[in-house]
Amino acid sequence: MSRQRIFPALVVAGALGIGLLILQRWVAETKFAAIVLVGIWIAIVGAAVLIYARRRADLRVPVLGTYAAIALATVAVGYLTGFRDTTVNENVVVASERVSEADRDSALAGASEPALEKEEAKKTKPEKPVEPVELSRGDFAGADGHAGSGTATVIRDSDGSRSLTFTDFEVDPGAKVVVWLTESETDFEEKIDLGTLKGNVGDQAYELPDEADLRRFDTVVLYCTPFTVRIAVAPLS
Repeated sequence: MSRQRIFPALVVAGALGIGLLILQRWVAETKFAAIVLVGIWIAIVGAAVLIYARRRADLRVPVLGTYAAIALATVAVGYLTGFRDTTVNENVVVASERVSEADRDSALAGASEPALEKEEAKKTKPEKPVEPVELSRGDFAGADGHAGSGTATVIRDSDGSRSLTFTDFEVDPGAKVVVWLTESETDFEEKIDLGTLKGNVGDQAYELPDEADLRRFDTVVLYCTPFTVRIAVAPLS
């Protein structure tokens, strides 16, 4: 393809692609708003492309082809990632009660304490609970224009292991959403990565590293990595 054909195609790709990215990432505040703005922008660029193609018959194929490819890809990706729920229904551990305040701090700290401190703590720590206990919990709320609900709970099981459970859980679907434990709702420089979200609907659980200090990493963030946006957050307390 000659330069005369490549340049107009690149202009169409840039105008359509960059515009869609800006509208979805920084302008739209809700999922519905994003859908409306994307539709309007595709229509505007489409009208401009048709006018240009009428005047330049020799460039119709690269210009219209580029426009059609990006528009169809946008619709396909939007449908696959934004409208198709993935439902899971794991048999998650349920706490019988909340851990005592005297034991809570050390239980949240996990195995991150220095060796000597852990040895001393063993002398004063109560015996492992017979039933699972709740260490902390928080409610999910949607973020960055997405909707979300449900409860995130940190559970210490009877064997001393800890897990993070999501119950009554439902958030907007997204492309490659990961589960992070962070220090705040907006600072992700340091985090504990618990892996990919198993499903955007339904009860599910994630194992927590023994050494994870949950006094410090006390916020659950569901993050869509391709689009660098949060889906939902849940501060734990």
